[in-house]
Amino acid sequence: MDGINRKPMQDVLVPHNEVIKRPSFVPEVNPDTRAREESSRIEKNPFFEKARTSTPATPPAPRKSNARFWVWIIAIAALLGAVFAVMTYFSSATIEVTPFTQSVKLENEFTATKEAAEDGLIFQFLSLTEEKSAEVPATIEKKIQKKASGKVIIYNAYSGDNQRLIKNTRLEDDKTHKIYRIDDSVVVPGAKMVAGKVAEPGSVEAVIYADAAGDGYNIGLADFTIPGFKGDPRYSKFTARSKPDSPIGGGFSGTVKVPTDEIIAEAQKNLREDLKQTAVEKARGQVPESVSFFPGSMVLKFEDVPQDLSKDEATTVTVRATVSVFFFDTELLTQKIAHAGLKDYKGAPLELSNLAALAFTFLDPVDNVVLADIAQVRFRIDGEASFIGRIDKEKLAAEVAGKNKKDFPTIITSQDNIKSASAVVRPVWKTVFPVDPAKISVDILTQ
Repeated sequence: MDGINRKPMQDVLVPHNEVIKRPSFVPEVNPDTRAREESSRIEKNPFFEKARTSTPATPPAPRKSNARFWVWIIAIAALLGAVFAVMTYFSSATIEVTPFTQSVKLENEFTATKEAAEDGLIFQFLSLTEEKSAEVPATIEKKIQKKASGKVIIYNAYSGDNQRLIKNTRLEDDKTHKIYRIDDSVVVPGAKMVAGKVAEPGSVEAVIYADAAGDGYNIGLADFTIPGFKGDPRYSKFTARSKPDSPIGGGFSGTVKVPTDEIIAEAQKNLREDLKQTAVEKARGQVPESVSFFPGSMVLKFEDVPQDLSKDEATTVTVRATVSVFFFDTELLTQKIAHAGLKDYKGAPLELSNLAALAFTFLDPVDNVVLADIAQVRFRIDGEASFIGRIDKEKLAAEVAGKNKKDFPTIITSQDNIKSASAVVRPVWKTVFPVDPAKISVDILTQ
């Protein structure tokens, strides 16, 4: 077959010189249809596809919904971060404390001294005088012998040592040389000394009475010496002078109209009641806030001031009240009472909520002694003492500042004045108390 020479297909000549046409087996196609088919064939041919220049595809546009989602996520995260930072910066804490409380029955004796002693209880002394008067009718005649009297200040410019003057010590008026006597024993304090010299005399107040009745002893304001010191260096250094508001007067001898004894007694009783309240309130106002006293530690003495006698139909009754108060440092007194009444007391800061309700009784008599001279007092305290822990809010806040919350129970249990406590730190994720104590508030809960 390889040696066969193929000839191209052509018309075949047959006899009779007729040309025989080969029948066409390809159907006739519309030119337009043919063009379209040809074009389609070429497009589908891989050869032409490779040769065709391809145009880069346009990337799909990002979805707007996804972008908006991430913007919100970022904004929320930033907001949460800012809130976290602000809350952390403005962190705070609140501590609620329930103080220690306990009541105990007291029947204990104590001793206090005027001068400081190691670990000892010290007392302080305050004395003041108040007067009240009332006018009453004078209805009966009576022969009266009355001594003039008044107040003086006695000075010690001799030395730094105290000088006692016994009752009835004589004082002599410089001008009239009349004799007066002090009505009670007094101690004149020593002078203030500087470089061995008197810088300021010591002084004490006293009441003096004339040596005899009569208006001849009504000398008003005067200066005095002490005759008992004559021939002694103290004579020129111990002097006395009338108080400006208490001239020497009231002396009388004769017959005058006076009130009945019953009227005078009733007037004096009413004046004493008024004076008791007035003098006590005045004393309370002069006692420092850091000290305390009991109703029983006040000594109240009344004195009937001599009447101004005349021939009038009325006279004046005057009563003088002297209130003397023994008072004590509140904190030290509370500790002494706590040591006496509480078992295992270790010195925690406590308060006595009912201190004034406890009964105070002097163990030594104080009615007939010069109270200003007392150097030691012994007393007894009875009653139901109610102790409560004293909480120093600033101190507690400073102790927990900057500490971890897990250390809080240890800090609280080490303080005997606290029964229980709880703490809240804000924000909640904080595990450490604020460093600044001012950001820690302490609330005290009462039971």
